[in-house]
Order: sequence, then structure tokens, then C-alpha cells
Amino acid sequence: MIKFVLIISVCSFLGQPVCLPPMEYPKHFNSWYECAKEAQTQSNLLMSKMGYEYVNKYRIAMNYSCKQVAST
Repeated sequence: MIKFVLIISVCSFLGQPVCLPPMEYPKHFNSWYECAKEAQTQSNLLMSKMGYEYVNKYRIAMNYSCKQVAST
């Protein structure tokens, strides 16, 4: 069965984009849809934790991908 793993990078877009090392979400998803929805949720949570001022000051945005993996 095909599964998907969520990978999120926190990036600053001040000048040349710079991203922190990617974080792999521990849960695997049964569909691209589930993975992409969770990416939105987790991105919003991360931005909320950083706060309005920090996100604006450093022009923070999330970069995410859902990678297909073989399930065991």
C-alpha cells in the first residue's frame, strides 16, 4: 500500500530565501489529500507559535511536500 510522509521546512524570505532543515512529520498518511490537509494545519500551528511580530520581521513561510513512501 502506498503511504505519504509530510515534510515541512520553515523558511525566511528576507532577501535570498533561507530554510531550516526539513522536519519529517512522524505520522504517515493514506492519501495525498490527507497529507496536504495536515500540512496546512501544521504550518498554521508553527506560524502561530512563532507569533505575528516574528513572522512579519523575518518574512517566515512554510515550504512543505508530501513524499510517497512504501508502507511496511
